[in-house]
Amino acid sequence: MKTPTDLAPRYYTFWSINGDLDQARLQKQLADFRDAGLHGVVFHPRFYPGNPPYMSPKYLAEVDACILHAKKLGLRFWLYDENGWPSGTGDGQVLKKYPDSGAWRLDLTPTPTALSVGSFTSAGLNHLVPGAGTEPKTWYLTPHQINYVDSLDPKVLGHFLELIHERYRTGLSKEAFDYVEAFFADEPESGIIKDPYPIVAGIPWTPGMPARLKEKLGANFAEKLPLIFTRGPGYQEVRTLYWELVTDVLIDGFFAPYLAWCEKNGKQFIGHVKGEEHPLFQLPLVGSLHRIFRHLSIPGIDSLERYPALDYYPRQAAAASRQFANGRSMVECFGGAGWGASPEDLERYLLWLGRNGITDFVFHLSQYRLDTPALTDWPPSEPLHLTWKDAFPEMLARVSRELTTNPPPVPDTLVVAPYRGLMTEYEPWELFQTNQHVATTFPDTPASRMNTAFLKKLEELKAAGIPYDITDERTLETDGKIEHGRITLGQASYGHVVVDPAAILRGSWVERIAPNALKVPANQRVGVNPHHLSGIKPDLPEIPLTWQMPALPANAWLVEPTRAAPREYTATFSTAFGPANPAGLHLHFADDLVDASLDGQPLTLTTVYDGMTAVPPALATGEHTLHFRTHREFPAKPYLWLKGAFTVKSRTAFTPGPTHTIRTAGPFVAGLEPAVVSGELVATGFPFLHDPFVAESTFTLAKPTPTLRFQGVLGDALRATIDGQPAGWAWGPDWQLTLTTPLAAGPHRLRLELVPSTFNTFGPHHYFNGDWHVVSPGQIVGEKNFADTPDAPNYTLVPEWHFKPLRLPTGLQAR
Repeated sequence: MKTPTDLAPRYYTFWSINGDLDQARLQKQLADFRDAGLHGVVFHPRFYPGNPPYMSPKYLAEVDACILHAKKLGLRFWLYDENGWPSGTGDGQVLKKYPDSGAWRLDLTPTPTALSVGSFTSAGLNHLVPGAGTEPKTWYLTPHQINYVDSLDPKVLGHFLELIHERYRTGLSKEAFDYVEAFFADEPESGIIKDPYPIVAGIPWTPGMPARLKEKLGANFAEKLPLIFTRGPGYQEVRTLYWELVTDVLIDGFFAPYLAWCEKNGKQFIGHVKGEEHPLFQLPLVGSLHRIFRHLSIPGIDSLERYPALDYYPRQAAAASRQFANGRSMVECFGGAGWGASPEDLERYLLWLGRNGITDFVFHLSQYRLDTPALTDWPPSEPLHLTWKDAFPEMLARVSRELTTNPPPVPDTLVVAPYRGLMTEYEPWELFQTNQHVATTFPDTPASRMNTAFLKKLEELKAAGIPYDITDERTLETDGKIEHGRITLGQASYGHVVVDPAAILRGSWVERIAPNALKVPANQRVGVNPHHLSGIKPDLPEIPLTWQMPALPANAWLVEPTRAAPREYTATFSTAFGPANPAGLHLHFADDLVDASLDGQPLTLTTVYDGMTAVPPALATGEHTLHFRTHREFPAKPYLWLKGAFTVKSRTAFTPGPTHTIRTAGPFVAGLEPAVVSGELVATGFPFLHDPFVAESTFTLAKPTPTLRFQGVLGDALRATIDGQPAGWAWGPDWQLTLTTPLAAGPHRLRLELVPSTFNTFGPHHYFNGDWHVVSPGQIVGEKNFADTPDAPNYTLVPEWHFKPLRLPTGLQAR
């Protein structure tokens, strides 16, 4: 078994390559990733504009140089296997070159076609959907082509490997290809949830499926297929055979040949499937994920959003790796957590995953270029575009210290999950009434109640402090052994087993392990690792702080345009600067423009690292009108800011808003009024601030102290300098600063850089629920989607502006 040192955390970024390949830019970002504390990158063409063309010789030459620079920097390098997602299409090249590679689904249709493979009549108790009525209705099982490649056909996977992987192998230099550690596959699945969607329900299908079904169900398999959709004599056996076959066909069609290619060429096969959150969601998409994990070099999951969710899927990936791989497990994490995500949020999230056994963290995602489409693409862009990017290395170091010092205990309890039990009762219509992003909602059915009861039992184990691993019934039967009173599964060994009551074991396992026959004794319980920050007793006296601001920070104002015509926009804003512009005043556009004018005067545009800038003429007090044209159209409004040394104040008051925000109706005006540094800073002139707010104070210690805790602070993080020396970072929930050398008694000078929330710079400011914990592109443009609450309005944007509050510490405690 691997030691804690062998399983030390590793951090990667999902590097979203969404712009023209440029070696200077690529190499700068690689160096930035190294400095941010990352161990490697996943090179991920995503909305790649095609300059040079994807997989062309010139493209491969640019990637080659990028790989070799990563090698020079000591960064691990993984290649994403697509331009976009999900894996398997080869940027559309597979279907273009091999038109017969399209995916299929066997749908229920009210009329037959020449391809239909059977029919049945639903009536009475065998109706398809509860509440759909009891009138007899005939349904035909009809194969339909869907918008995906056939992941169940190994021939199609071979085309994919030929067009992508083989081109990398032969097109990169030997040194570069040898340095590539892994290929990353993203969200392959059975094809069941690709459009066009069925009227009621469908099941995974492929032209080779009839032959496989004939082996399992006999020559009359078509007569038995309706039992997958409705109940009748023998339905449970037919359903179990079918869904276990889906797992096998997906492994044979995609995962096994993919792994074989990688192993042949000295690479790891890493990635995750679509729909791994719990067994009920896994079933229609992949069958049993535990079986599929055996065919990944490092079992992986996708865990997005801001807050910890179910323990099941990270724990399952870690268990599969302990049982059959090298102990390492991977997560693609934190995508969609929103621009409001803080160091506290990410630290909490990583510790949750790490304490469930995850070792390799791939941050979703870091944008190569931060233009308008990137700003709205499942934010945040981490770490390079966060307000707190300078704190990122320390945040990762804290997580690593905690997980290395207090690694998760090796489980001695094995839980047998009820995959077969679910297969017997699951009906395909359920998937299309399920949240298809993370399956947090689903209809109330026998299968879903079984799944919910199982997850509740896992929560009971967690509450009792019992670490556990997971398996499914079939894996236990094929690979498990009982030796000397212990269960051995692969390379893992367990002294205790918990079999879910709905699990279905076969053969000798029925007698050897009855459901819940073995209880976990109290002496197997362990305490949950505490948070690594211990905090300070609340009754310590507070030293008050009074602040001075040495200079106005470099401010920013997000100016919202309106669309005047396709790719043409107008924006108005008001200033009160007086006769001259403040220092450094400029407009910053996130996107490339055709041209722009301000108050009728043409602007000179300059291309910068992310977008374009223009220096405006002297702005008299009053309203100004900006016109500009972009090269392309966007679903969201183009992002632009007025930047410089000024304040931005709202003409209406700020009031409490939803989800820890404050809100105002605006409008705003930029001016040079002195800012008040006591109290909340957003309302006093810094609602859109991106750079740290710098302030200075003094304090006096009555005795030497190694630890300071800041009180009353609001923001994402702070960096302190004491007596001219760097003192480190602090963030919530503790806002605690542990000093390398205790501070002596007496007076001290304090310089603070208070970091505002990235939400204030990028939004979405008008989302009705403020700083929401999951932000898809839909939240940006106001389209109600899976991430919204059920009672959300159909259009989720409001006129008011929302901001995360910002406040300097009111005092500090010393210990």
